[in-house]
Amino acid sequence: MKVSLEEKEGLFRSLTVEVEGDVVKKRLEDVYNYLMQNAEVEGFRKGKVPLWLIKTKFRDYIKEEVGKRVAEATLQDAIKESNLKPAADIYLEEITLDEKVSKVAYRVVFEVPPSFDLKLEEIENLKVEVPRVEFKEEMVQEEINRLRDQHAVWEPVSREIREGDMVVIDYSVQDLDSKETSEGETTVIMGQRFLREEIEKELLGKKEGDEVVIDSVDLYDTEGRVVGKARVKVWVKAVKEKVLPEINDELAKELGLGETWKEAEEKIKDAIKNRLEDYRRSLVERAVIEKLLEMHQFEIPQTEVRGELSLLVNSRLRELASLGIDTKYVDVQAIAKELAPQAVANVKLRYILEKYAEVKNMQVSPEELENEYSRLASLYGVETDRIKADIHSKGLEGVVLGDTLRLKALRDIIEKVNVVELETKEEKKDGDN
Repeated sequence: MKVSLEEKEGLFRSLTVEVEGDVVKKRLEDVYNYLMQNAEVEGFRKGKVPLWLIKTKFRDYIKEEVGKRVAEATLQDAIKESNLKPAADIYLEEITLDEKVSKVAYRVVFEVPPSFDLKLEEIENLKVEVPRVEFKEEMVQEEINRLRDQHAVWEPVSREIREGDMVVIDYSVQDLDSKETSEGETTVIMGQRFLREEIEKELLGKKEGDEVVIDSVDLYDTEGRVVGKARVKVWVKAVKEKVLPEINDELAKELGLGETWKEAEEKIKDAIKNRLEDYRRSLVERAVIEKLLEMHQFEIPQTEVRGELSLLVNSRLRELASLGIDTKYVDVQAIAKELAPQAVANVKLRYILEKYAEVKNMQVSPEELENEYSRLASLYGVETDRIKADIHSKGLEGVVLGDTLRLKALRDIIEKVNVVELETKEEKKDGDN
């Protein structure tokens, strides 16, 4: 086997491999036998086509198939001989075959990992600035208000309609030009712009059973241009107001926060503090990642970026689909353009963290790997054994191991970082007063 290497643009490398002898002869015989048994040629019964005709009629297929089989058998040894490590996909670009001497030459192209110097000293003396995140007592009341609003009920009332009321209406809309009429029933919250402003204005102050008629309401096309007028009738079927639950022990039980309101309030306070701490950690992590990316400038494999971008786009499409959006009408190119910088950052960060783990001689312990499997199981809502079996069946153990190692490296960097918390504008104003 003869191997020759050529450097291409960026991180791309071209590897030409020449193979002859029994490796090629065996693949040729296998392909010939397959075609002689299965090829269908007019004028010949299946399995009775002569070899000379097989070679002539299926010349291109024989070249491609033998080349692929020889590449499968020899490529790993050729890559090892070249002392290269492909970063991502390997593309088989060209095959030549000399059947007379059983010789194959094939060329593959792939990208190699980037070579760069880790700024270890800068990393170990890293300083980041983040906004100060502090617990404030008013946060507890805000959370209580949110929980009460979340568990509010709508009670029917006989008074006039006010802002914030829930109103059940029947409506009739007649196009004054075509005389076409559409009717229906709907429920709206006053003041949240569910209805046109002129209709809401007429409804305020009305009661259950009242009727509102507006003789001339503008009709608009999809571009916001007035295209006609309509006559709108609205009948008020019911008026309801939001009733917030009282703050007492019963509410504590309903919220699942204990037997007494005092106990619930303490749990609410602890939950807010935990959320703030998680938020602070996320701020520090983002700041550290930005610094790492900023201080390391190097080229990254574009094939990996494309793969990462594909994952990000598909993830975004799944999110949109979960919200009930028909993704057939989504501008995928616009999403890809938006997510492209994130794809680049993700790939670049992986190389930095892998380099840091290598320099620091980091290893993933069985316990750390088990914790990662447990985290994944919790994320997807399944048992740990099931997530393990699924990952094993897809051959993704190496991916999980790599992710765990990079996360360990990032946490190690974050533990050493000097975090400077900056006052927010609101804090400065309070201090001035």
